[in-house]
Amino acid sequence: MITESIIRALELWIFVLPFTVGGVLLASLAIEFRLFNRLFPVLKPVLQRAHFSPGSGLAFITAFGSPIAAVGMVAELYAEKEITQREAVLVTVATWFPQTIYETFAYIFPIIPLLGTVGVAYVVLFVLNGLVVAVLMFALGSVLLTGKSYEFVEAEEREKIVVKTAFKRSVTSSLRLLRRVVAIGLPVSVAAFILIDFGIFDALPRYLGWMPLPAEALAIIPLKLANPMAAYVTFADLMNAGILDFKSGLLTLLVASAFLSLRYILAHRLPYYFGIFGPALGVKITSVSVGLRLGLTGLMIFLLVLL
Repeated sequence: MITESIIRALELWIFVLPFTVGGVLLASLAIEFRLFNRLFPVLKPVLQRAHFSPGSGLAFITAFGSPIAAVGMVAELYAEKEITQREAVLVTVATWFPQTIYETFAYIFPIIPLLGTVGVAYVVLFVLNGLVVAVLMFALGSVLLTGKSYEFVEAEEREKIVVKTAFKRSVTSSLRLLRRVVAIGLPVSVAAFILIDFGIFDALPRYLGWMPLPAEALAIIPLKLANPMAAYVTFADLMNAGILDFKSGLLTLLVASAFLSLRYILAHRLPYYFGIFGPALGVKITSVSVGLRLGLTGLMIFLLVLL
């Protein structure tokens, strides 16, 4: 089993690493060429009120198209001491909202016709979760980063950009970050897959008997961990058969999403944060992200049970 876990972890990294390399390089280039000067008009008031630096603002915007590139950008800013550790934590956690939008369009929207109105409600709550996290990070920034005041000046007011030098610096800084990602992140990812394959999630659904859900609904949870599309198809069958109504269906999706998010964080985000930020800061970012993301999901589940 351990060998299979290692193989699965390596397969994940083989698939993800090219996107990670491209994302980190693009993020570094964006910083070097100061592209954020053209992207701030809409979010400028919010970013200034939160006392986020221009680089942090660009990272937040970039996450709508590439969450990996956004995290790479924050790591680059932190490595060059352009932002503090506190700001690095706040902006990285805030990018969960753009990532939520990205995941919604990429993975959830295509299956909404299969899930019906329950799927629409689930998407609303999923996006709301990410939005609340971002608002909290902006609010904390306005309090914890009060000593900072940034002016978002135009590029032409700054020194001239030398293209060759910018590319060289981007490649150098990207390679430094990527070495850390692989050297630390890969072993952590292997360990996470071993724990998952040894069944750390298998027993969890047994403790959900207090929820007003039929046994068939609880079976959706491990199925979604194994194959999300198969879980959605099975879920739709349960809805069509009348085994699940709107409330129990939405509750099932939220519970399954919580377990899937936890596995995703352990197998992917935790190793990535460890590699790109280092163990100490990686633990802080992961702890805050998990606490808020799963905490809000848990609150939604609890309120839904009470209804």
